[in-house]
Amino acid sequence: MFHTTINTGADARTFPIGEMALRTFVSEHDEALGCAAVLLADRRGARLVNAIRDGFGQPGPLPRRVHRLLLDLRGMLFLDQTHDEGCDDIAFFQMLDPEDPIVHELCLLADGLDEALRDAGIAPNPDYRAA
Repeated sequence: MFHTTINTGADARTFPIGEMALRTFVSEHDEALGCAAVLLADRRGARLVNAIRDGFGQPGPLPRRVHRLLLDLRGMLFLDQTHDEGCDDIAFFQMLDPEDPIVHELCLLADGLDEALRDAGIAPNPDYRAA
């Protein structure tokens, strides 16, 4: 009956499981990631998320450039640069009220992105054995 050989051809996309999970996370949380980036870094955040979106739209595995952009977004969500006096994002961070429910949502989003990046091998896994 159906004895035709399936030819995947050169257009077939194969991604590691971790990258597939990362693509799924970013796709499912695209709007939230965009809103969070704009909230925390205004236009710089919008440019960052748009560059990530463009990278995800390209065929094939994610390039190193997109890996760096994703790590930048992770750093933004974890407020890694708020201790830097030269950082322009401090003003946006200071407008957040710690009691605002959005802070909890930002933390959940940051944790989810971090986990997806670690599973994809982009962000390093923390070594919990170190004392």
